Amino acid sequence: MGRASHSERLLTPRPIIMPSTIKLCKLNIRKLYAKGKRLGIARWNNESDYADYIHNLWETISSHRELKAEAKRTEDILGKGDVIQLLSDTVMEHNDILAAK
Repeated sequence: MGRASHSERLLTPRPIIMPSTIKLCKLNIRKLYAKGKRLGIARWNNESDYADYIHNLWETISSHRELKAEAKRTEDILGKGDVIQLLSDTVMEHNDILAAK
C-alpha cells in the first residue's frame, strides 16, 4: 500500500496544539464547508473517489477568493493533513445529517 499522493510530509515537528485551538479550527472548517456549499464549490463529483474529492475540495476552498484567507490561516495552524482530516469529518457529519432526514 503506497503513500497517498496528496499527503503532507513534515519537515519539522508541529508544536502541541491546544484543544481550544483545534475546536476553533474545526468550527472554521465547518464554516468554510458551509460557505463552499452555498457557493456551489462543494458538490460531489461522481468521477472521483472520496479521498480525491476531499483533497480537491480543500484545494478549491484554499484558492477561492472569498475563502482562501481563512483557509490559509487554518492550514497554517494545523497543517494540511489535519485540515484534510477535519474537512473529511465535516463532510461525513453533514452526510449523516442528510441521511437521517
